[in-house]
Amino acid sequence: MANSNKKKSRPAPAKKSQGKSSAFKGLAAVLVVTAALSYNFVKDYVTDLGLLLGEVQSLNTAGCAVVPGLEACEDIHLLRGPGLAFLTCGSAEARKGWYPPVAHLNATTENAFEDRFIVYNIESKDYESLELTGLPENTDRVFHGIDAYERSPTEYTFFLVNHRRGGSVVEIFDYTLGEKAVRYVETIKHDLIQTPNDIVATGPRSFYVSNDHRHHKGGLRVVEENTFVALDQLASANGMTTNNDRSVLFVSECYGAAMAILDRRDDNTLVRKESVKLDFFNDNPSFEPESGEVFVTGHVQPLKMAFGLTVPIKPVEAPSKVVKLTKKKGEAKTSVQTVFLDNGKLLSTGTMTVVDRKRDVMLLTGVFSTNGLVRCSVPVGV
Repeated sequence: MANSNKKKSRPAPAKKSQGKSSAFKGLAAVLVVTAALSYNFVKDYVTDLGLLLGEVQSLNTAGCAVVPGLEACEDIHLLRGPGLAFLTCGSAEARKGWYPPVAHLNATTENAFEDRFIVYNIESKDYESLELTGLPENTDRVFHGIDAYERSPTEYTFFLVNHRRGGSVVEIFDYTLGEKAVRYVETIKHDLIQTPNDIVATGPRSFYVSNDHRHHKGGLRVVEENTFVALDQLASANGMTTNNDRSVLFVSECYGAAMAILDRRDDNTLVRKESVKLDFFNDNPSFEPESGEVFVTGHVQPLKMAFGLTVPIKPVEAPSKVVKLTKKKGEAKTSVQTVFLDNGKLLSTGTMTVVDRKRDVMLLTGVFSTNGLVRCSVPVGV
């Protein structure tokens, strides 16, 4: 009976304490890793948005000049032989009302549906609007990405993204060198062409098109006799370009501020070869065929652009940046060099740069800029 009054022994508290200690250590390790990842994410995001930049200091703007009479020019395609730059321009103020890439969808906006297809002669410094022969009357014209396929040294097929009110499409035109018009061929409309941004032509009737809204499935499509998703999982596929033999594509990933370098396979699918991290919201790239370098234009402080688009009448003034990507033989990674920087007073909302080394000319455009086309000399050392 005496033994029955004794309390039962309990487990030693030290073991329970050790279990809690291990759990806390594990939790602490998770929190450290999470914090590190979160810090890197926030740091990149703050950098990409230019939140801590303050006033942007211009670089290599001396001697640059605005080409008068053009505004809201988004893209350029350069025919290097004859020195002709083809670009699409509209109304900077009207873009605030209708421009689907930034979710501006006021279908009654005045002057929003009358974009021009411009050819600019680098040597004479003159430009003219090309007549769009055969395009059905009263067709909306809100042009975006542009590319051309060379059928012969004097014959070209142009592909233009067009954000019609009835849905975005790709317009195809034929052009003969020296003529003052392009000839309408056809309009491509497809369920997979949902939010088209840019074009890379691969033939007279085939092309890649990027979709820039990440909530739609499939970032990059190839359109030919069969239309299919060539590459998914691109973080907002924006502008793009290709190399001389069209075996490599360079695609801007606006969300995440990176340039995806993609190898093109025989079946026209694409595989990522490299991703180059940038420090701004990159828009359109252009390929320089002599050096193999890629020039990338974009937005240093995109929130300034977003805010400016909400203010009527007043021109948008948002900084622009251009970098050069170089991949040297034997080097594992692509190097990045800043070649142009402007606070938005000369070139606002910069979207495209092409370099003509033969004529020592660099042309830049801005999609929401009242200075739609800016001409500079190629900066020393670039």
